[in-house]
Amino acid sequence: MLRVLIADDEQNICLMIRKLVNWSEYGMEVIALAHNGLEAMSVIEQQRPEVVISDIRMPGYDGLALVQRARDLGLATDFVIISGYKQFEYAHTALNLGVEHYLLKPIDRQELEQTLSRIAEKHQVNKLRREQEKELKQQARNSRQQIRRHFLTEIMEQSGGFRRVQHESAQLEYGFDQGCFVAILAKLDSNNPQQDISGILHMVSDMIDHDFYEGRSEYINSTVNSGIMTMLNYKPEERHTVGPSVERTHQRILKELEKFRGFHFTVGVGAEKSSLSEAAETIREAAYAVKCREKAGLDRVIYYEKLRYQPVDIGPMLEDTRRELGNMVVSLDFDALRGLVMKYAGMIQAAAFGSPVSMYDYLEGVVEIIARAMEQNQIEEAVTDKLKNDANRQMDYYVDGGEMTYRVLETIRQCFEQLMSERKNRSQRPIRMAREYIQQHYSQQVSLEEVAEAIGLSSAYLSTMFKKEMGISFSDCLISCRMEAARELLKNSDLSMAEIAEQVGYADAKYFSKTFHKVVGLKPSVYRKMYC
Repeated sequence: MLRVLIADDEQNICLMIRKLVNWSEYGMEVIALAHNGLEAMSVIEQQRPEVVISDIRMPGYDGLALVQRARDLGLATDFVIISGYKQFEYAHTALNLGVEHYLLKPIDRQELEQTLSRIAEKHQVNKLRREQEKELKQQARNSRQQIRRHFLTEIMEQSGGFRRVQHESAQLEYGFDQGCFVAILAKLDSNNPQQDISGILHMVSDMIDHDFYEGRSEYINSTVNSGIMTMLNYKPEERHTVGPSVERTHQRILKELEKFRGFHFTVGVGAEKSSLSEAAETIREAAYAVKCREKAGLDRVIYYEKLRYQPVDIGPMLEDTRRELGNMVVSLDFDALRGLVMKYAGMIQAAAFGSPVSMYDYLEGVVEIIARAMEQNQIEEAVTDKLKNDANRQMDYYVDGGEMTYRVLETIRQCFEQLMSERKNRSQRPIRMAREYIQQHYSQQVSLEEVAEAIGLSSAYLSTMFKKEMGISFSDCLISCRMEAARELLKNSDLSMAEIAEQVGYADAKYFSKTFHKVVGLKPSVYRKMYC
C-alpha cells in the first residue's frame, strides 16, 4: 500500500479529502493528517510517505518547502499541491521541484481521483520498468531493443533533428519492426517567450511518455528546443489508433495547462512512412506542420497531409541579395540590411495562400548568408555560432511572422553592434598604446619614429591614425601631454620655471614659456599666481 499524508491548515479540508475517495481502490492508505508545516515536515522525515497532498500555503513550512525537504532526503515522494491561487508563480516553482500534480480549490472529486489513479499507475509502471531494466542488464549488451532505441535517438539528435537513412536494410539491421513510422512534434508556446518553461515542458514530456507507454507502439521521445519530438513505430493494422491517441493526449495536456496562464500547446503530425529510410522525412513534416500554426491555429493537432499552403519561392530572393548582404556585413550597415530583409519578408507575408514555413526558410537563409560572410571576413567562429543559435531561438519562440522577423533582425543588430565595438577597439588600440608611451616618456626627447617602433607600427601609419582617430597630429598630442604635466607642477610645486621646463621635456625654459602661453593662453608665471 502507498502511504499518504494529507496536510492543510484547515482541519475540515483534511477530513474532507480523506473522506472524498476510497483510498484502498488506489492501493493507498492515509497514515496521517497534518494541520501545519511543522507537523507535515515531521511526518515526512519520520514516516517517509510515498504520497503527500499538501496546501501550498501553510504556517511553519509551506507546501514547496515540504517538497524541497523531501528532495533533500532523497525521497521519490509524489506531491499533489493544492492552492486557492491560480497563479503561475507557485505552479512554476512546484514544477521545477519535480511536482507533477497541481490541483485548485475547491477540490473536485473526479480530478482528485484521476490524479490518484495516475500516481498509482506511475508506481506500477515504475515497478514494471525496474523489473524490465533488471532483465535487460542480464541480456547481451547489443540486444535488439537497445539497438533500436539507440538508433531512434540518433535520428533525433542529429543536426536540425534530421538524418536520412540511406539503406532499406537498416530497418532489419537495427531491429525495427516491419511496419509504419510517424513523427509527432508537440510544441509549447508561451505568451512570455523569455520565461523559463523547462518545468512545464518536463511535465508535458512526462504526460506524453505516460500515454504512449500505455500503448502497444514502439516509441522514443527527444526534447527539441521548446518541443517534444516523438517517433512511433507500429504495425499497419494499428494505424487507425494513432490519430485518436494523439488527439486524446493533446486534449489531456491542454486541460492540464488551463491551470497555468499564457501557454499554448500545438501538435504537428508527419505523414506515415512504411520504411525506416523515410524516418527523417516524417520528422521534417511534423516540424513543418508545427511551423504552420500561425495560420492553421494554436492549440490544435495539425496533420501535414492536410495542409494546402503554397510554398513561396525564396531561392531567387536569397540569390538576388546574397552579394548585397555580404557587402553589408563588411560595412556593418544594419539599416540597409534591415530595409532589404523587411522588403522581402513583406513579399512573403503578402503571398496569397503562402506557407508560413517560407518565412522560417527565408530568415534561416539570411542568417546563413550573414554567417558565411562573417566567416570569410575572419570573424571569430564563436560570434557566428552565437548569431545562428540566437536567431534560431527567436524563430522557435515567436509564432507571428512579422514579430519573428523583427526579433531575428534585433539579433543581427546586436551582433553588428558587438562587431562595430570590437572593430573600433582594434582601431583605437594603437593610439592608446602610443598615448601610454607618451605619458611615460614625455620628459624625454620623444619622436614619432621612436613611438611607432615601440608599438610595432610604421611612423607614416601611426601619423595617419592620430589624425583619423584623434583629429590632431602626433606632435600636438605630445605638446598637450607636456602642458598638462606642466600645469600640475605649476599648481602643486615650488620648482623654478627652468626645472619645470626640464621635467616636461624642454631644455630651453624660454621656449617652454612661449609654448605654454600659446597652448594655455597665459604665461607660466601668471598661471602659477592664479593658483597660489
